[in-house]
Amino acid sequence: MKQKRKLALLSVLALSTALFTACGNDKSAESASPAQSASAKPSQSAAAEKPYTVDLMMVGDGKEEDIKAVEEAINKISEPLINVDVNITRVGFGSFQQQANLALSSGEKMDLFVTFALDINTLANSGQILPMTKLLEAHGQDILKNLSEGDRRAVSINNEIYAIPTAKEKATNYGFIMLKEIADEIGFKPEDVTNLDQLEAIMKKAKELHPDMYPIGLDFTNVYRPNTEDNLGTGAGIIDAMGDSTKVVNMVETDSYKDFVNHMYKWAKSGLVQPDAANNSESRISLLKAGKVMGGFSGLNPGNVDDIAKQVGKPFTVIQLTKPFSITGHVSGMGWSLASGSENPEKAIEFLNLAHTNADISNLLVYGVKDRNYVMVDEAKGIIDYPAGVDASNTGWMSLPWATPNASIAYIWKGEPEDKWEFLDNYNKSAHQSPAKGFRFDAESVANEITMVSNVDAKYSLALETGTLDPAKTLPKYLEELKAAGVDKIIAEKQKQLDAWLAANKK
Repeated sequence: MKQKRKLALLSVLALSTALFTACGNDKSAESASPAQSASAKPSQSAAAEKPYTVDLMMVGDGKEEDIKAVEEAINKISEPLINVDVNITRVGFGSFQQQANLALSSGEKMDLFVTFALDINTLANSGQILPMTKLLEAHGQDILKNLSEGDRRAVSINNEIYAIPTAKEKATNYGFIMLKEIADEIGFKPEDVTNLDQLEAIMKKAKELHPDMYPIGLDFTNVYRPNTEDNLGTGAGIIDAMGDSTKVVNMVETDSYKDFVNHMYKWAKSGLVQPDAANNSESRISLLKAGKVMGGFSGLNPGNVDDIAKQVGKPFTVIQLTKPFSITGHVSGMGWSLASGSENPEKAIEFLNLAHTNADISNLLVYGVKDRNYVMVDEAKGIIDYPAGVDASNTGWMSLPWATPNASIAYIWKGEPEDKWEFLDNYNKSAHQSPAKGFRFDAESVANEITMVSNVDAKYSLALETGTLDPAKTLPKYLEELKAAGVDKIIAEKQKQLDAWLAANKK
C-alpha cells in the first residue's frame, strides 16, 4: 500500500480496543494465540468472500516499507480467521489531530482510529463516530468481558460506548521523588511520610546535606501539585475523587489547596524550592542531571518514575502522598473508536476484538515485525530489544504501546519490569473510582465565563503554586477576581448537570 493511497484514505479512522485483558497472555509472535475468541475462528464461507479491508489510523511515525511489512504479517493471521485484511496509516504526533479530523469530515471510507488528541464527546455529538455497544455485543464479546463498569461509563455517552480504552494507566496518584542516594543519606521510611509537614522535615535535612541543591525542582513550570480532585471535564469546579460527596466546589477555596500554596511559599522563602520556579525553562531531567535539584512533586503513574530514573541515570526514592484514583478523563483520553465512514462496522469490530485477544497481532501493532523492528532477547519471558543499529530514533515502526488496542498481551522491552502489565492491571483495579466517573460537562452555556476565569487562573495559580506570591495577600485577590469573572455561575451549572447525570445513572 503506497503512502499516496494512505493519505487518500485518511478518512480511515481506526477503532480499536485497548484494555487490559486477563485472557490471551500468550506472548508468542510466531504462532496464533490460543486465546482466540469464538468470532476469531475461521468460517467455511471466509474463503469464498473477498476480505474486507479495515483501515486503521495510528499515531506515530512509520516508514512505508515497514508499514507494508506489518500489514502483510497481520493479513496472514486475520484473513484465515475473520476474512479481514488491513490498511494502516501512521501519522506523526504534530499532525495527527488535523489529519484525523480531515479524515473524519471528508466522507471517505474509514474504519478504526486511536483518539489521540481527540475528544469522543465532540466526535459523537457531531456524528463522526458510531455507537459501538450493539456491535460489541455481537462481535466484540472479549472486549466487553474485560471492560470494567467504571471504564465503560467513562467511554459512554448517553449509555452508548464510543471508544475502547487502551492498555495504559486509567488512574493517577501523586507524591514526591528524591534522588535515592540523598534519601539514603537522610535515612527514612518513605511510607512514614504522609503529609507536607513530614515532607518538610525530610527536605530540610536534605538541604543541610546538599546546600547547593534544591529539594523541589519543576519540570519546566509543571508543579504536579498532589491532589485527589475530579475536575469534571473542563472549567472551574471540582469534587473530591476519593470521597463520596458530589458537591461541586471552588478548588481555590478548598483547605487542601490553601495548605499546599502556604507550604510552597514557606518553602520558597527558606530555599527549598528552585529560584524563580514560575519562570523555569529547563526540564526536570536537565535540572537533575546538572545537580541543581534533587527531586520534586511528581505523578506516580506506573512507569513514570522508572522513566525519569532511566533518563537521569540514577534511582529515586518515592514518597506517595495520595492513593490512586480514576476519573472520566483518565480513561476516555486514549482509546479506539469506530468512524462513521466505515463501510462494514461489523467487520471492523471483529478485527478490533481480534487485536484485543490475539498476541501475534498485538505484537505486530505495538512493535512491528520480528527481526526487522525488534529481536527476541528472552522468548520464554517475552523480552525484546531493538536490532543492531536500530533504536527509537531510526526505527521504521515507532513503538507506542499506550496507543495500540491491547499492548497488555504483548512483549516487553529489555530493561522494563517483567511484571509490567500485571502491575499496571493491579494499579488500575486498585484505584478509587470517582463518584462522577462517566460524567461529561457541557460547557457551552458558560463558555464566556470559563474564558474569563482561565485568564484569572493564568494570572495567579502558577505564581501561588510555585511559592512566588504570598497566599495571605494573594488568595483574597484571586478569589475576588474569580467571582467577578463568573466562577460561581460555572460551578452552579456544573452542579446542575452533575445532579441530573447522577439521577439518571442511579444503580
